[in-house]
Amino acid sequence: MIEKLFIDRAPQPIAPFSHACRVGDLVFITGQMPTVPETNEMLLGTFTEQTHRVMQNLAIVLEEVGSAFEYVVQSRVFITNMGHFDEVNKVYASYFPQPLPTRTCIGVTGLAGGADVEVDMIAWIPPSQQ
Repeated sequence: MIEKLFIDRAPQPIAPFSHACRVGDLVFITGQMPTVPETNEMLLGTFTEQTHRVMQNLAIVLEEVGSAFEYVVQSRVFITNMGHFDEVNKVYASYFPQPLPTRTCIGVTGLAGGADVEVDMIAWIPPSQQ
């Protein structure tokens, strides 16, 4: 069974999608943007500020579905300027315990809403949360 999830506390979508889809004990989380949940406005600050906001938005979704950063198995990071690769990595890594999940980083020419950072994830939901 596929359960499509909309998270009220998370930023509202700027396109037609669910925040997450749960299949068994895995959850597939839509790429989060640096959108401030309280105002639904895009945070267009530095790469560091945007990455923190993206990771905070992912934390909201992870919590709502019964998972956490420690259970992330794979993620993809999209950034508009690979010159900020190290800056984004530093913030990204600070949200995870060691060892880190698998990851792909993709340099893109643009992201929705003018954002510079987007991250999506696949995470495990432990039995105690199911």
